[in-house]
Amino acid sequence: MFSVKSVLGNREKPILTPLTYLKCLSCETINSRPFKEGDYVFKETEEKCPKCGGTKMKIIGIYVKEPPKEAGKIKKL
Repeated sequence: MFSVKSVLGNREKPILTPLTYLKCLSCETINSRPFKEGDYVFKETEEKCPKCGGTKMKIIGIYVKEPPKEAGKIKKL
């Protein structure tokens, strides 16, 4: 019998880190940062805007970037 691990090898899925996108309620600048426990869309936070220094931001999205696919790449010698 073959195990899944022996057939697929020791390939492990990479851990994907979600990013939280925030919009400043003063200047409407969009900024991103690593996801924090308790984040949810439309939550208003008291984080400082990097552009205007405002202290009210709203979470507008939470996304995970897909890692680049390596299938089909040819290694050059």
